[in-house]
Amino acid sequence: MIYFSPKKIKALEGFTALERAQIVAMAARDMPFERKALANTLKVILLVAMFWILLDVPGIALKIIALIAVGLLYPLVLQPITLTLAIPYIPKAAERFNRSKSFAQDAPDGDGEDGGAN
Repeated sequence: MIYFSPKKIKALEGFTALERAQIVAMAARDMPFERKALANTLKVILLVAMFWILLDVPGIALKIIALIAVGLLYPLVLQPITLTLAIPYIPKAAERFNRSKSFAQDAPDGDGEDGGAN
């Protein structure tokens, strides 16, 4: 299954958008080299194809508009590749994220103050 958004991934339910992005990034880092190489190769192929198509756009004004459109669509086109290939590593990354989050909440701030209370 191809995932176009981290919202659709069951292991990421209950997390905020920023937390989901961090977990997906952690899962992408956990991927083995072969999987990362495949993801990056697919991304490069898509990027080259998108910019190659821009060569055939007539007129400078239309090229600029098309370039802006490609720039805006860039994350929408490439994110599904990362999400789909990182899926097996997301539950473990979510668990690690929860552990680090609970550790950060339990740890003292280390500044020697008691949180501003007098």
